[in-house]
Amino acid sequence: MTRLRSTRTALGVVCALGLAVLYLPLLVSVLYSFNQGIDGRQTARLTGWSLGAYAAAWQDDSLRSAALTGLQVALVVAAVSGLLGSAWGYAMVRHPSARVRRALAGLGYLLVIMPEVVLAVSLLQFAGRLGVPLGFLTLAAAHTPMTMVVVALIVRARVLTLDRRLEDAGRDLGASELRILGDIVVPALLPAVLTGTVLAFTFSFDDVVISAFLTTPSVSTLPVYLYSSLNYGTAPAVYAATTAVLALTIVVLGIAGLLHRATTVT
Repeated sequence: MTRLRSTRTALGVVCALGLAVLYLPLLVSVLYSFNQGIDGRQTARLTGWSLGAYAAAWQDDSLRSAALTGLQVALVVAAVSGLLGSAWGYAMVRHPSARVRRALAGLGYLLVIMPEVVLAVSLLQFAGRLGVPLGFLTLAAAHTPMTMVVVALIVRARVLTLDRRLEDAGRDLGASELRILGDIVVPALLPAVLTGTVLAFTFSFDDVVISAFLTTPSVSTLPVYLYSSLNYGTAPAVYAATTAVLALTIVVLGIAGLLHRATTVT
């Protein structure tokens, strides 16, 4: 009994240290977003509380442009990934050919384990070979493969739990395959599709590695802008923008969690 209690205590300490390493930097970033700083620059010590960093971030045209571009890219990526990823996930389970199902699953898992930097360099070289100029569409296209896999795997998990007896009952009542798909399958998959789409938006908006290779001076995203700004010293506005992105991410992930809960309940 004493050994079990000691083991639980040790695991609790290790867990607490792990959480501290993960979340303390985030808390420090949020804290310093309210720091007044000195002469428009952030300082190691707290000089006073102020919301000036958020005002400065809002008035920064470059920062606002990067944020708007990132939002637009993420919306396009989420829409495309939600549509194609859902079809991909459905085909992983329901395609009549076992070889095709294995190929689709293998391709998805390959994209999951592939380092982002490898994908980014490959896409950059591919665009260069084809002579395609980098811009908004190439950036959105570069984000899409990874986010499609996210949607596909979530939808696949939901398809595996579908009760095929409902579809068989629809066939017995004379419903066509299209009617069964629209009235039975799609409503059952909708929460999973929405969950995957929300996560695709989050992953695209927060992406740094792929975006760093495929952005241009006129088309850049907020994470790339924030990363680049660190080379010139950390301004309070950077902490404010980082906190805003963190808040947006938490809200979006919260929505995804609620949708996922709806998926498991139904």
